[in-house]
Amino acid sequence: MKLCSQTMSERKPDSMPTSLKIADLHEAYHGASADDCIAMANLGAICWSTFKDGLYDQWAQSMTAEEAAQAAAYRDEGRQEGRAAMLETMRARLAAAEEVTCRLAAAEGTVAQLRASVAAETARRVSEALEGFRKDYELAKMKDMAVLQQRIAAAEARDQMVDLVREGHAVMKGKLAALEEERAVLQVQLLEATAAKTKSSHAIGKQGETTVLDMLENTVLATFPYSTVKDMTTIGHAADFHLWVMAANGQKAKILVDSKKYKRAINSDEIAKLHADVDADDDAHCGLMVSLDSAICNAKQFQIARTPKQKHVLYLSFQDIPVEMQREALCWGIRVLVSLMGEQDDAVRESMFENIDAFVASVETSVKEIDGAIRLQMKAVEGLRDVRRGLIGRLTAYKSGSTLEGIDDTVEMGEDGCSSIVKATGARCGRRVVDGERCGNHRVRKAES
Repeated sequence: MKLCSQTMSERKPDSMPTSLKIADLHEAYHGASADDCIAMANLGAICWSTFKDGLYDQWAQSMTAEEAAQAAAYRDEGRQEGRAAMLETMRARLAAAEEVTCRLAAAEGTVAQLRASVAAETARRVSEALEGFRKDYELAKMKDMAVLQQRIAAAEARDQMVDLVREGHAVMKGKLAALEEERAVLQVQLLEATAAKTKSSHAIGKQGETTVLDMLENTVLATFPYSTVKDMTTIGHAADFHLWVMAANGQKAKILVDSKKYKRAINSDEIAKLHADVDADDDAHCGLMVSLDSAICNAKQFQIARTPKQKHVLYLSFQDIPVEMQREALCWGIRVLVSLMGEQDDAVRESMFENIDAFVASVETSVKEIDGAIRLQMKAVEGLRDVRRGLIGRLTAYKSGSTLEGIDDTVEMGEDGCSSIVKATGARCGRRVVDGERCGNHRVRKAES
């Protein structure tokens, strides 16, 4: 401090060096750059102006009276010089501040221009963005409007379809009501027709049942002693009549008789029903099916079949049998069944059954042979008729157009022959007449029972 004070005291303001050497300064300046040295010098100047008074006080305390007086003189002189230097510094700073102010004003103008251009550009871009958003919004709205228009059109079309469907529904409802009324009328008519047909069929069936019951009561009971008959037509699953006939061994044979008056052939269902009725009755020994006007399906005339319980059932059809022979045929069938039931020996009964079956087969064969012979005779008659016609033609031609009187061009088949024409031969049938002018095969079938 003494050295510093001495140095400061020895220096004079006019003897201040105009330039400094790095070597004369602190060693921190030795390795620093020029800019760093300037910065450190400026920092030292700031520190100097701040701590100078304190340093002066320290120096004053350590100085002698003479040194203090000299220091005060230097200080006053330094203060004036400092003020002048400060004024100069302030002037420079004010000039720099004015320059900075001018620059700031220019910068503010530039900034204002920049702000104006930025605002204009922002406004332009915002306007463009808004225009784009507006276009996108309008496009989206247009799409939505198109969708809504389509939906409205679909709804209108659906409403029109609903109206059409309602109108069609109303029309169809009216037609259905008319059809329902017509159906009700037709149903009533059908019920009446069915009732009439049922009543007619029932009446025809009753007629057939009455016919067979008359045969049983007036012919069969008179033919077979100790025989009885019971009408079972009002009881289901019991056949039409129960007939008891005395067999040769003194035992009464119970026969279930079923009568049919059908236009068509008796089908297998009716046969199965009779078999079931016979097997269901433990007291019944056999059964008899009588068809008044038609054949029996899959059964020959007078054929005997067996039920599942091995009971005998005879099939009898009056289709080709004259009325005066029907009662005899019925008695014959009952007699065959009673004969079978009266035989105790199973082997003999089986032999009788086979003989009856063979006899029926031979009768069937004979009938076929007779039919064949009749057909051959009809062909022969047709041949003779053709020869006669040719002879008449030649005689007529020979007489040069004159007619031969007294010659008839037809051959009579007899008053008793059937007048129907056979498809196989094209000739008249000629069989025995049982219904007007026709045989049993060609007569008009009556309603079924």
